[in-house]
Amino acid sequence: MNTMKIKPAQSHHAIQAARLIRLSGEAAFDHIFSEDHGPKNTVFLSTCFSSPHTVFSHKHHFVIAEDNNVMAILSLVTKRDHDQCFLSTAWYIFNNYGLRSIFKGLKFEMKLVKPPKKGVLYIAHVAVHESQRGKGLGQQLIQFSINTALNRGIKTLALDVRADNYNAIALYELYGFKQMALNKSYHTSLNDHLYMEKQL
Repeated sequence: MNTMKIKPAQSHHAIQAARLIRLSGEAAFDHIFSEDHGPKNTVFLSTCFSSPHTVFSHKHHFVIAEDNNVMAILSLVTKRDHDQCFLSTAWYIFNNYGLRSIFKGLKFEMKLVKPPKKGVLYIAHVAVHESQRGKGLGQQLIQFSINTALNRGIKTLALDVRADNYNAIALYELYGFKQMALNKSYHTSLNDHLYMEKQL
């Protein structure tokens, strides 16, 4: 397995990054950011990625990229990051999809994928391009997350994963993540999610 360099995302990665971010949670993004009420969610995510003020911002993402082709991505955020971006993100959502999507997003955070806890580095939007799977990029992203938490003096890593994403769950367990809670779906278009943590 060749180790690829993982680097902070840049705003010019927006279009490719948005497609991968959507891949990390297609059902959720399609449910919350319905194209019946606004733009394609990849267009919306691309706009948010370019901004420094949303939870989808490039400021919170890291990529594996070669010749500006984004092959893999993940987000690392703390409770402070989430809270600081909350209102700005809500404003972007309201301007593009209206109040209905605000309520959908809030319900999603209350029921399935809850905001980061204090003292935790939260991993989100983990995705590898289809053409790059099976090359160990997912493992590199998780190891990078562990190293980042250690460098920041953070003792707990956390993430949420679809309960039927067995390959991802196996990868996280390989790196020492433990299943902490099963959050049951409240809508037919959404999946049950596992909340997992790793103590460092």
